Amino acid sequence: MKTIFLLITALFLCTGSAAAQAPDIIGPMSIADMIELPGWFTEDFLAYAPQPEYANAIPAHMGDVEILCVLGTWCSDSKREVPRMIRILQAKNIAPEKLILIGVDRSKRDPDGVAQRYTIERVPTFIFLRGGKEIGRIVEAPMASLEKDMLGIIDPNAGKAAPPPPQLPPPPITIEHPDGSVQQHEGQHDPGAHHPDGHHPPHPHDHEHPQPQADPQPPK
Repeated sequence: MKTIFLLITALFLCTGSAAAQAPDIIGPMSIADMIELPGWFTEDFLAYAPQPEYANAIPAHMGDVEILCVLGTWCSDSKREVPRMIRILQAKNIAPEKLILIGVDRSKRDPDGVAQRYTIERVPTFIFLRGGKEIGRIVEAPMASLEKDMLGIIDPNAGKAAPPPPQLPPPPITIEHPDGSVQQHEGQHDPGAHHPDGHHPPHPHDHEHPQPQADPQPPK
């Protein structure tokens, strides 16, 4: 990947940023083929700096992932986003073989029917495959950035908060009586948790000693 990056840089320095019309390449292509496309690897490619808080986590999840990129060499969105994806792979030393490039015509078709098989409607479309099965895609342009959207696809736990720690039972309540006896009662998480009004249920001994009633007044 470093060799490819040096070739791209050398080509840019030799040709400058003047953009000619890129030829339509239909079917499988390589990164080396893309280097020859006029106007594709310009200042935007050289200046693109992937956000490290997302890009640094990508290599750990790329072991069994491939990226199928369906693009159009005639497409301005492909011209912007595909070099940026290559830049991310280069910056994180991810093997270029992880990126599979398929060019389509303006009808979104290719000779091998790859675009039809994956129902491609807009380009570029980056399809992420884990063990040959699609786990997500980025269509035309990322929602946030390529590296952030990419990490969200290849790492199912990205952006999720850590689960809360298990709730431990409260310690028992110890009551010492004047006679020296000790009683233990289970603690309560919230005294009003099961009572919407927040009051305790009546204790069974609360009614053992009723208050004396006043004598009724004799009738006059």
